[in-house]
Amino acid sequence: MMTSFAHDVLQPLVRGESMDRAQAAEALAEILAGRVEGPLVASFLTALTIKGETVEEMTGFVDAMMGAATQLRVPANAVDVVGTGGDQLHSVNVSTMAALAVAGCGVPVAKHGNRAASSSVGSADVLEGLGVRLDVGPDVIEACLREAGMAFIFAPKYHHALGYLTPIRRALSFRTVFNVLGPLANPAGVRRGVIGVSSEHLLSPMSEVLLRRGVDSMILVHGHDGLDELSVGTTSTLVRVTPEGTTYETLDAGLELGVRHDVAELRGGDVSENVRVIHHFLDAEGGAVFDAVCANAALVLVASGESPSLTEGFERARESVTSGAARRVLERMIDITRARG
Repeated sequence: MMTSFAHDVLQPLVRGESMDRAQAAEALAEILAGRVEGPLVASFLTALTIKGETVEEMTGFVDAMMGAATQLRVPANAVDVVGTGGDQLHSVNVSTMAALAVAGCGVPVAKHGNRAASSSVGSADVLEGLGVRLDVGPDVIEACLREAGMAFIFAPKYHHALGYLTPIRRALSFRTVFNVLGPLANPAGVRRGVIGVSSEHLLSPMSEVLLRRGVDSMILVHGHDGLDELSVGTTSTLVRVTPEGTTYETLDAGLELGVRHDVAELRGGDVSENVRVIHHFLDAEGGAVFDAVCANAALVLVASGESPSLTEGFERARESVTSGAARRVLERMIDITRARG
């Protein structure tokens, strides 16, 4: 039990010393419990950023976040598709559309997300714009998964203790470790899915955190055009994490699938523009967004074990949209969250 946060945690960090997993978990647990004053928390985040976070520290932080989160019961085969954000490319919300396509294939999606942390549009912003109610309880989440095939887990609702950090993080003029911890800490505890990573150097530490915490099959992906998702404009680095370890692969999805679109064709806008793009996607009118989203949905289907190859997953994702199944997922989510939220 720490006697003084400043003495036991902050001073060693300032000296450049790292915490082990248990120490990191205890430090964040103290913060999330509201037992550490704001200025000390700001100093903690600053010192940690200057020192650089270790895998052990990141793992401990996720342990603490999950320990403080509201737990959810979801199907064992549920998946998530989420990104770190921060790629500064202001692309359309690919992960949200990919989630709808995957759910339309019959794979339950427990999508974890938040509002935008920067000028881009977050998954929460766009789903709310589409008519989905965000602030719903566990019973509604479970009903959405049962009856719609997809639920949106709004991070501030289920990681409520992190609300203490929000004004402090907002006041700091730099990204902190918490910008990348969210995708690693889905309150539903999903063990399969895809995490898009905006910075290639984060692939290794994030994959190691997943390996330490235990997953069935997760794929981390970074597009070499800077996207925090699978690119169809150039190659991407993939890291697959299973209980056996991690494997790295460079994939040219555009070449493999026979589609090629520059990242500029995926540029989005404000919430209303992203809502328009999603409706256009669900109308299955084709084009760059349609191909990019179906490619990313295919990667989720591969990660989940539902498709043996990216090509087969791509065709399944396309069928999910063209048949109207993906749109029906969205319509049911809207109905359930509004009627029972």
